[in-house]
Amino acid sequence: MDKKLKQSLKVAALRREMIVAWLINGDKIKGIAEVSADPDRVKINTIEGPVWVP
Repeated sequence: MDKKLKQSLKVAALRREMIVAWLINGDKIKGIAEVSADPDRVKINTIEGPVWVP
């Protein structure tokens, strides 16, 4: 993951901001960014529940 992207996601998680992540298959995930214990994945809390994206 790009260092600048990783830093932006960390800031969004600390501020509990809404983010949208586009996946390789074209789907998108919308939710609140959260701090994850796994440094290789992003945790997004969606309406359906938490999702971890590599």
